[in-house]
Amino acid sequence: MPNLKQQWAEKITAWRESGLSIAAWCRQNDEGYHRFLYWRKRLEPKTQRCGGFVELSFGSSSLAVECNGVTLHIEHGFDRDLLRDVLAVLKAA
Repeated sequence: MPNLKQQWAEKITAWRESGLSIAAWCRQNDEGYHRFLYWRKRLEPKTQRCGGFVELSFGSSSLAVECNGVTLHIEHGFDRDLLRDVLAVLKAA
């Protein structure tokens, strides 16, 4: 039987592979959001939680960009000016 640390490491891996935001993954898996953040902070090295963009996943006609637990889903034919504005707001935050 895996210990609590192993269980949470597996949950964090499952979240990363899901492509969902942390909030959506927690809702879907009946986990507490703040508890998830606690274990993520405890288990992941700080270099994996840096402020830069850390994950890109490509769908057939869309792109998902994950940064600090926020996922942007960008569909084919997106508004480039809107994306530029959103990224400027995220950068300033």
